[in-house]
Amino acid sequence: MQRTQDKGDWNLYVMEHAPASGAFLQSWEWGQVKASLGYAVERWHALEARCQVVTMPLPAGKQYLYVGRGPVGESQEAERALVAQLKQQEAGLFLRIDGARRVLGRTVSDVQPSTTLLTHLQQSTDELLSAMHSKTRYNIRLAGKKGVQVQLDAGQAGFDAFVQLTQATYKRHGITAHTAAHYKAILDHLNGDHDAPKAFVATATHEGDVLAATLMIDWNGVRTYLHGASSDHKKNLMAPYLLHWELMQQARTKGMETYDWWGIAPEGSKNHPWSGVTRFKKGFHGEVVTLPGTVDVVMHPLWYGLYRLVKRFK
Repeated sequence: MQRTQDKGDWNLYVMEHAPASGAFLQSWEWGQVKASLGYAVERWHALEARCQVVTMPLPAGKQYLYVGRGPVGESQEAERALVAQLKQQEAGLFLRIDGARRVLGRTVSDVQPSTTLLTHLQQSTDELLSAMHSKTRYNIRLAGKKGVQVQLDAGQAGFDAFVQLTQATYKRHGITAHTAAHYKAILDHLNGDHDAPKAFVATATHEGDVLAATLMIDWNGVRTYLHGASSDHKKNLMAPYLLHWELMQQARTKGMETYDWWGIAPEGSKNHPWSGVTRFKKGFHGEVVTLPGTVDVVMHPLWYGLYRLVKRFK
């Protein structure tokens, strides 16, 4: 196992071997996003597997290692072998891995959503519309008739509106939002050069009011709805429906194959916090995909036990 210092064919390898949902988390540029925010990032490769590792801080000067949607490799055995070698580094209390092929470890709460909805875009407009829930089709048309306007790459003004709307929405629902610096780092480093992922903000407005905004990532034939928010103001105009429909249409025109809704409630779950947003997303129709969940591979059992104990009391 060796550290990778130069980008080389890193992204091409990830594009070939990573799962469709969330592959950008193993892209070279996503590592640059995390590094720009002050995290240590290392990229490791063995003969038949690779992974990008982010060092995450813990109290008392401790740390753990995080691998999102990885490792990626030629086989499950190769990925497990790379994890075993990473474990020997003993660089953190544990190695947290999510969404890759099953790696042996202790199951914990998901970091990234393990259940998502993928809408396959290689269909005609009529086929996409006919597959939707009738209420979704109605709301798309209603938003258009009421004068909602969609801007698919909204620039700096759109970014400012996205941050403001996201923070207000998250506060309303009691959720901690990412910082503006986090979102800006994504836009700065995921700029679509050569084989890099492309991030952008899209908005839906009505008479100058921003009613919905999203941060999207395009990569390897997949458009991902990574972050988004909508306003309680003028909710009757159904702006989010038209916004996502226009995003789907543009992605299809650009030759993309999949629209990843990035997280829904697991199948069969009741009273899930995501029940409302899941109904919204499923209205557009798609394939429900469940990825392996998040596991912790323990490096230092004593410290890990203490970490779990403290976390339980918090």
